[in-house]
Amino acid sequence: MLACLGPIWPGCVAGEPYAAGYVGAAITQDKDLRTELEINGVPFVNGRAHDLSFDTSVVFGGKGGYYLDRPLLGGQLGAELDVYHFRPDAAAQRVRFTGLLAGVPGEARTRLQSADIEITAVTANLLYRFALLSQPQFPRGRVQPYIGIGAGAFIARLSTTTSPFDENKDIADTDVRPGVQALAGVRWFLTHNIAVFAEYKFVQTETFSFKFKESGTIFGFPATETARDRADITSHLLYGGIGFHW
Repeated sequence: MLACLGPIWPGCVAGEPYAAGYVGAAITQDKDLRTELEINGVPFVNGRAHDLSFDTSVVFGGKGGYYLDRPLLGGQLGAELDVYHFRPDAAAQRVRFTGLLAGVPGEARTRLQSADIEITAVTANLLYRFALLSQPQFPRGRVQPYIGIGAGAFIARLSTTTSPFDENKDIADTDVRPGVQALAGVRWFLTHNIAVFAEYKFVQTETFSFKFKESGTIFGFPATETARDRADITSHLLYGGIGFHW
């Protein structure tokens, strides 16, 4: 994105690079889970678990970016690389299920096992900031509200256990999907180079698809479980941090 800005601002060597770290909370919305399970190739579960809830988790990350000094409509344009991690685990819970359950079609209340979910995002954002309370020591403004949009790769890992075996086993899979985000925040400079900030970020991913295949025994007879779980993630991230600006 910075390379694309070059033709617009030929003299954009002058600017403000920065690096920052942050920590806060990730609140993930309820989602429907599309799930399929076969035993020895025979469909056993195929349907949708409605309104699966996720834990609120800690989010932490770091970012580095660059603001151009040239003004645009009273503000300044910038771009950043933003990497963060959070864990919207799904606790064991009862849900409404529609579809094929235990080989019988219909609708029923059933209990889903817990699942550990980890998401790492590697994203890039395009930013626009405003300069408030400009002073000789803070020529770009001591207070800087800003907004941004971005996109990137979201790496998700789901870990759970098999369900029908005599002795259930741990299973896990990883999937990578694109996602988009929008953010807004405000930055307050403590010194000429050090600033604290608070930020909100809305995150929406494409649908993740996790596939599992494991062998065991059911009532002592050999069996193979093949499963697939699919869901997207919508999260609201609230966090604060500190950054160093050159």
